[in-house]
Amino acid sequence: MSSPNPEQTGPPLRALAMVLISLAILFAAIGALSLTGSDSEDAAAEPPAAAATTTAAGQAPVAQSPGTQAPAAASSTTSSAATTSRAAADVEVRVLNNSNVSGLAAGTASTLTAEGWTVAETGNFSEAQFAQTAVYYGTDTGEQQAAQTIATQLGIPAEPKPSSLESTAGVVVIVTQ
Repeated sequence: MSSPNPEQTGPPLRALAMVLISLAILFAAIGALSLTGSDSEDAAAEPPAAAATTTAAGQAPVAQSPGTQAPAAASSTTSSAATTSRAAADVEVRVLNNSNVSGLAAGTASTLTAEGWTVAETGNFSEAQFAQTAVYYGTDTGEQQAAQTIATQLGIPAEPKPSSLESTAGVVVIVTQ
């Protein structure tokens, strides 16, 4: 005989199981991305650690235990981070949008502020057209080094200021896309 209220274990339970599996996959992906993500401190620590394992030029790398080099790498990382912070505080950065896309300069400025740079101005630049996003530096002390550091952080080129930007003080980031 059939029961008057059959128990429903079909599609609703399967749908719930699929949602839970999807959430598990999503959280696993987020966890994996957070583990593989590169912070600026981690990126700064890699070159000194690699350089510390080689002796003089022409000699083979010296095999040492990881614990032996940790203090030297940590101190050089701290000093390079402090140097970047001093350079960031000394040089004013202007981020200017040279496209029709709204908000490009603001997004780049917030990225630079999070990296410790002093963003003095964010706005539009329509006096000339630039072919690509780049960092431009002048002849003032520290501008070229700051521009090259910013260019590395943003993954764009650093170049001397063209004549259309000579009157603009500090390092100028022109964002085109």
